[in-house]
Amino acid sequence: MTTQVWDLRNMRSSISTIRLSSPANRLSVSLLFDIYLPVSHAHGVIAIPLDNRHVRIYDMAGNRLPRVPNRRCHSRMVSCAAWADDHPRCNLITCGFDKGVSGWKVALTKE
Repeated sequence: MTTQVWDLRNMRSSISTIRLSSPANRLSVSLLFDIYLPVSHAHGVIAIPLDNRHVRIYDMAGNRLPRVPNRRCHSRMVSCAAWADDHPRCNLITCGFDKGVSGWKVALTKE
């Protein structure tokens, strides 16, 4: 399985291509950058919820970042992930087919 992230202002090539071992669901990108820079210069973090109950975190270059704590919290497929960058306790929210919603504290740092 392959997931690609595109800058919709420049559709010539994808910003990031990530190979996965399980089908991906609705991913979420948290961009840590100056809003006036092109997306290709962003230090973004991608959360990818997978069919195998895992959530994987990657940077925009496609490098896998440290794992989400207790990433197997969901007992069924994780269907969606969303970043809440301004929340004090958890900045990644996931939900799954187990009818569960989980909040995670993922360390996001600008390089």
